[in-house]
Amino acid sequence: MQVVALLLTVAALASADPVITSRKDNTFLLRYAGGDLEVEFTSASAFRVRRGFAGPPRKPIAEAKVEAKVSVTPEGLNLETSELRITVSSRGLITVKLPSGVELYAEDAAIVAEGKALLQLRSPATEQFFGLGPRPEAAMSARGLIVQATPPFFVSSRGYAFWTMTPSPFTFDLAKSRAEHVSITANGLERMEYVFAHGPSMKEIWEEKLRITGAPDVRGNEIEWIVGPRLPRGVTGLASENLCAVAHALPHAALSGVMLPAIDLSRFRTVDDATFRRAARLAAFSPAVRNSSGVEFEGLKAQYAAEARTLRKRLIHFLNTYADESRSRGYPIIHTLLHQFPRDVEAGRHVDAYMFGDEFLVAPACDGAKEKEVYLPMGIWTDFNTRREHRGRQTVKLPVPDDGLILLAKNGSLIPFASADSKGPTELHYFPRNGGEFFILEPEAGEWTQAHAGPAADIYRVEIESKVARRYEWVIYHMNKPSRVLQVEGRTYTETAPGSVLHSGEWRYDAASRTVRIGVDAAAGADIIVNLEFAR
Repeated sequence: MQVVALLLTVAALASADPVITSRKDNTFLLRYAGGDLEVEFTSASAFRVRRGFAGPPRKPIAEAKVEAKVSVTPEGLNLETSELRITVSSRGLITVKLPSGVELYAEDAAIVAEGKALLQLRSPATEQFFGLGPRPEAAMSARGLIVQATPPFFVSSRGYAFWTMTPSPFTFDLAKSRAEHVSITANGLERMEYVFAHGPSMKEIWEEKLRITGAPDVRGNEIEWIVGPRLPRGVTGLASENLCAVAHALPHAALSGVMLPAIDLSRFRTVDDATFRRAARLAAFSPAVRNSSGVEFEGLKAQYAAEARTLRKRLIHFLNTYADESRSRGYPIIHTLLHQFPRDVEAGRHVDAYMFGDEFLVAPACDGAKEKEVYLPMGIWTDFNTRREHRGRQTVKLPVPDDGLILLAKNGSLIPFASADSKGPTELHYFPRNGGEFFILEPEAGEWTQAHAGPAADIYRVEIESKVARRYEWVIYHMNKPSRVLQVEGRTYTETAPGSVLHSGEWRYDAASRTVRIGVDAAAGADIIVNLEFAR
């Protein structure tokens, strides 16, 4: 009834004003002087737009009804949800505002005709754009560039994402040719479909994108080490032979909604050994690694490739868990600093480092430098190479290890490393003082093993709820020597000498590194809690 009443109201207006000709589920079909326009709400904060040839009816994206109020104002036709107010002008142009009136997005021109598409947006000088494919640039923002983007997806600093759903190459002129305007063009099109999704956080944007486009159904073992030219569905190969371009492409890819970019070590077959070593180490801490040629490497390159492959095996629990997060929540495995620390303005400027999951901060020295300045976001960070701690919210100069990769873990991280040969224990590396946890997906059991660690009054407590039978070894950093290590409702653990093989029920302390190691054997379904007590 609301739409019928509106049609009568709009009919009384000038013929150039937009008119709703139909509404089905969450989709509105509007007619204006220049043609027709389809708007489909996918949620209260996201919608799809179709311009040009209608084509066959499509299945609704959202099953549940999205409440949208319809009204007419001098500015045009309004479609308003609890999160957004969309206005369609007499020219069929869309403006999006928050309920507070803050403008997020405004179209200046929109044409689909004679096989060409043009969408022009007004963009204030302060607006920045992130993503637009795995680009090689060392700057995080793409403003001021002209980019032919694959995928055609960007995130705006105003808190929304935009992407096209039409399978065609699009060119984005991001205020380079005309100040304070963005032009999006393509050729050979009869129709143009695009999506606006407001977060405002990156995590909310990824969740909106997941609802609309889905996510790759890929498991950790499929991205651990890919041999041959074929990629698993959902994995995107990086094509450059330039290591710095690849290092920059990884965070750009993540901000483009590319969840699983793959570094191809075959492309570095002809570089010098030192560069190959840096490439192999970077690949180990990227979402997917491939050897597209399938040909084994030779000499030192074979050694460095084998080291990277071993590290990938040790990261299999990590990869399984984050591949599942990509499937279920739509998050890329690479968390850019912009994604992970949205309130840290300085962090959002950096493309020379990224988070691998929530735990690792990865800072590649792609150029072979011996030192590198790294911006550390809030927190306390441990350098894996030196074991030194560094406070966040500052830029620090760090030594670069021979493999070219600076790797840090944030205070409170808990990271599982599987045994390389499946015979040794799974190591659980914990970085106090904040409490930490990690959920390990057990693919065969279809359940989650949970590891927890943290301070409790004047002791430290570590816990493993194992869904499978497995040997574990806790590795706890930055600790004074415990006076006693004991299992809750169990035995007191025995201290052993540094360097000896660690068995279940034993612990040892390395004074030089201030590291405690604890051996635990867990049966399937066991919940084993161990307390570390300290002399007062």
